[in-house]
Amino acid sequence: MEAKLIERLESAVTRLESLSSGFHSGGLPRGGGDAAFSGIDAVADPSIVAFDDLMTQYVGAVLRPAEKIGGLVLEVTKVLQEAFAVQKELLIMIKHTQKPDPAGVFEFLKPLNEVMSKATAMTEGKRSDFFNHLKAAVDSLSALAWIAFTGKGCGMSMPVAHVEESWQMAEFYSNKVFLNPHAVIHARRLVLVEYRNKDSNHVEWIKALKELYLPGLRDYIKNFYPLGPVWNPTGKPVAQSKAPTTSAPAPPVPPPAFLISSEPPQASSSKPKDGMSAVFQQINTGNVTAGLRKVTDDMKTKNRTDRTGIVGGGTSEKESRAGSHATSKAGPPKFELQMGRKWVVENQIGKKDLVIGDCDAKQSVYIYGCKDSVLQVQGKINNITVDKCTKMGVLFKDVVAACEMVNCNGVEVQCQGSAPTISVDNTSGCQIYLSKESLETSISTAKSSEINIMVPGAEPDGDWLPTLELRLIGNLDFQIVFTSSPSIASQSFIGVNYGQVADNLPPPEATAKLLQSTTIGKVRLYGADPAIIKALANSGIGIVIGAANGDIPNLASDPNSATQWINANVLPFYPASNITLITVGNEVVTSGDQGLISQLLPAMQNVQNALNAASLGGKIKVSTVHSMALLTQSDPPSSGSFDPKLRDTLKQMLAFQKDNGSPLAINPYPFFAYQSDPRPETLKFCLFQPNSGRVDSGNGKLYTNMFDAQVDAVHSALSSMGFQDIGIVVAETGWPTHGDSNEVGPSVDNAKAYNGNLITHLRSLVGTPLMPGKSVDTYIFALYDEDLKPGPTSERSFGLFKTDLTATYDVGLDKTSQKTPVTPVTPAPTTAQGWCVPKSGASDAQLQANIDYACSHGIDCGPIQAGGACFEPNTVASHAAYAMNLYYQTQGKNPWNCDFSQTATLTSQNPSYNACTYPGGST
Repeated sequence: MEAKLIERLESAVTRLESLSSGFHSGGLPRGGGDAAFSGIDAVADPSIVAFDDLMTQYVGAVLRPAEKIGGLVLEVTKVLQEAFAVQKELLIMIKHTQKPDPAGVFEFLKPLNEVMSKATAMTEGKRSDFFNHLKAAVDSLSALAWIAFTGKGCGMSMPVAHVEESWQMAEFYSNKVFLNPHAVIHARRLVLVEYRNKDSNHVEWIKALKELYLPGLRDYIKNFYPLGPVWNPTGKPVAQSKAPTTSAPAPPVPPPAFLISSEPPQASSSKPKDGMSAVFQQINTGNVTAGLRKVTDDMKTKNRTDRTGIVGGGTSEKESRAGSHATSKAGPPKFELQMGRKWVVENQIGKKDLVIGDCDAKQSVYIYGCKDSVLQVQGKINNITVDKCTKMGVLFKDVVAACEMVNCNGVEVQCQGSAPTISVDNTSGCQIYLSKESLETSISTAKSSEINIMVPGAEPDGDWLPTLELRLIGNLDFQIVFTSSPSIASQSFIGVNYGQVADNLPPPEATAKLLQSTTIGKVRLYGADPAIIKALANSGIGIVIGAANGDIPNLASDPNSATQWINANVLPFYPASNITLITVGNEVVTSGDQGLISQLLPAMQNVQNALNAASLGGKIKVSTVHSMALLTQSDPPSSGSFDPKLRDTLKQMLAFQKDNGSPLAINPYPFFAYQSDPRPETLKFCLFQPNSGRVDSGNGKLYTNMFDAQVDAVHSALSSMGFQDIGIVVAETGWPTHGDSNEVGPSVDNAKAYNGNLITHLRSLVGTPLMPGKSVDTYIFALYDEDLKPGPTSERSFGLFKTDLTATYDVGLDKTSQKTPVTPVTPAPTTAQGWCVPKSGASDAQLQANIDYACSHGIDCGPIQAGGACFEPNTVASHAAYAMNLYYQTQGKNPWNCDFSQTATLTSQNPSYNACTYPGGST
């Protein structure tokens, strides 16, 4: 203790000596008399001492490996050290300075901006081998802007949240340095690129950089400035108390625009929404640009008079309604060039005519918080960043460094010229359209899904070629899938329900290890058990937590209750535990409890508001779970409709979910459908087994399984109310292994058939007849049997795994037992050949059902797709023959593999023709 005290005293003496000689501890020249006087009594302040300790411990930890690496990494680390030293000087100034107005904040931050400008300049121009190091360091410096927080309404997140969000931005690049190898996609090929320098100093540098902010700077702010800087009400104004200057010659980079704008938020006009692809098509034909307003000189300033964005024409007829949503909570709309270097496009809503026409290769574009908008960037630009945008389209000519999408949902980007790199981080739904000149673009991703890469066809005005879709699990595992329609291609995941109504369950840690040995990507909890949430930390498994029905009254009546719920069940665990969705209540709307039903939406809104306040509103969604009793009509699927008595309640709830991008969660159970109609043909229909199918009398579409029919009925009901864009998540579905003597359907064989075929169907990405190519995210019920559940035996018998952690039956969830599609090959000739072909007289409807069934069971149906060797003749009978035969050949060549509800037969005549080869085997 005495040694520690002496060390502190010596440190204080050293700081005082450095002040008296006109230099601060970081070695930077002081700014003059005013700054010097402020340090004498502030230097011993506990917050300043603690910041010194932060620099010594954490900045020093980053500097040590940087000195071993040398070169640009060392240079950028020294700039980072300089930035922290300047922040210390600003903290000292705050002790003797009055709280400034927005213009004063800008003046106050100039020294910090100068250092950040110096750092940013290191990432410009020719791309360095250490580009990811530089970007990680430079992007992390935005965390230092926490000092500009001046209270609610300033447009910033709370200081601690701001630091965490800033590191998330930098982490995309730090992961590229840290991970070895990392995935890089080229438009023409997929390759693995291993980081060139395997020196462990790089890993040490990245770890130290992260620890500098988390926990270093974050914990410092928690301890001393959780609500922002504490200014001195009796101190001098900023203009008189000058900030320290540095020797950096570069022009200053301004802080985020909301720090320097003193104007109140203004609503922007809204136009009717059009599809991004349609807008891109119009732009590419040149018919749209004539009506676009160009950027004028008055827009190239931080204090424009026009703050409503660029509008092209009059206001919409729905202006009054759209206006209430046109201004983001983060601040007013902005469209401006700051300090001649950075274009800022913020909080633009429904603007399809934004254009940056006068730019150069030294400028950057930062797009933040925009929705339903399109931006054109004409000319060469250094880099483009799209951050926290929804349904945003960006069309650009040439980028010198990179185009980046971060924390976005449903963005589309078209490159008309060249771009060395396009990166996608923490983004769901991204369409990338590349020109012929950009086919060598490197596309890297992290924590993202539903990424489609489009390339042009042979004709100048022709269609884009089939989508290249990248599906990622974690950061490294990937698979390339071609789909016929870019607008509907999607990824599905297999989730599981983790119920706890049992007294014999294994500990959460054991369950977490079990899940990690499988391909299960997400887990749904009915509550928010902290032991389970902790056990799943850093596993990469997505977690759905639930607020119980009994929690709804308090959550609805008291916003503080919702805040407390988030504080207790989310904040202690996120983001280490990947919480993705909160379900408020389970099957409440169909419960008949009118009091609870009326409280459900207010409870959901309060939970959403609590998430927003914690800066998690765009990362964790809020929904509720419904039973299929929500529908009064479901057969045929195209006639699906919600119960009229519930429509008013649902309309308000769905509007809330649409605004917040959350899915409708439903519980379809073909098992119960079979129990109500226990015929053999119904069982086949429910178990995804070969059957003649059922034709929807409303639209003529053929259904070959009950699951698709039930999901499409919900989709039709959503469409009938104008909410067809809301996604559907299957929160529960499954089949029991055991039941009472009077229960029809429960058995191990049926459960294995249903769940196994369901998983295969989802993995195939075939989708449903009304949503082709878009498999629905699905949680299977359940992980374990729950021996304490009331009701019939079947209620306690849905488990995929036993409590001793062994599988109840094998449905291909183990990572080592996944089936991979079989590529057709020409087999070695044998004396007796056998092929499976359609019977004469089989109808097209039956044969189409056979195609759907075969292609959803892991075989390669690419040859019968457009451009494939077996596509011509383009008839149902010809395509069915190929698919049915390939299924027969790959499933064991047993007679029952060539049954297809008695529409197939074996033949010894080889049906191969031209370049179309039918695999054959011994009969």
